[in-house]
Order: sequence, then C-alpha cells, then structure tokens
Amino acid sequence: MNVRAAGADDLGAIDEFVPAFLQPPYKRGRFLRALRDGEVVVALDGSSVAGFMWLNLFFGHTFVNALAVAPRHRRRGHAGTLLAHAERNALTDRVFTSTNASNAAMHAVLKRYGWRRCGEVDDLDPGDPEVVYVKYPS
Repeated sequence: MNVRAAGADDLGAIDEFVPAFLQPPYKRGRFLRALRDGEVVVALDGSSVAGFMWLNLFFGHTFVNALAVAPRHRRRGHAGTLLAHAERNALTDRVFTSTNASNAAMHAVLKRYGWRRCGEVDDLDPGDPEVVYVKYPS
C-alpha cells in the first residue's frame, strides 16, 4: 500500500466516499484549499484511490482532520497505513485526531492502531460530543 500527496486529479475518486461532514459549501471550500495546498494524501490500492487523509495543525501539532476509506477498500489496512503516514510525518512528538462519540467504526480503528483517548469537546454537534485522541509515534 502506498501513500502519496493528493492532487486535483484525485478529486473524482475521493468524492465517491467523502464524508458527509465535508459536503456543506464552506467545508467543501476548505477541503478544496487543503487539497490544493498539499494537506491531503491518498492511500492507493494498486492504481485506485482507496482512502484519503487531511492533515493540518492543532495547537502546533499534526492533526488528522479527516480520514476516510472507500467502502470497497475497507478492512484491508488502508486506515492504518494513512495513520502511520501521519505518525511518520508528525511535526512534533504527538499526533491528534478526533471523531464524534457516535462514530463506532473510527473509535475501533483508533483503538486498533494504539491511539489513546485524551479529551472531549461538547456542543460542536449537539448531543454527539467530539472525542479527541492522541498518538505518540514510536
């Protein structure tokens, strides 16, 4: 499995499985700027885009802002490959991410790859707290 910088040519493939939270116009615009600015990487399965990850900064640390794997490529290790890429390219001694409390699949992925829950933010999505995770790359 390879990870490489995403480009405009990848947008069609990414759009097939982009999470709903990136669909509103203001969030879509931020995502497109991140793609243009080199903050998005893709995991490849052969020549197919299997998943993507958007990296940016969170209080000066690398932050996995979004991670998604295409349904037909799930359960093949692509999420772990993307998370390992974030760890290898961390700007500091730790990497953060977050997900809604209701996102059981992402909680399972993070647990599988050794991420530790470190906090919670209420009222971003009323009734569904944002759970923050951290990983100290080895």
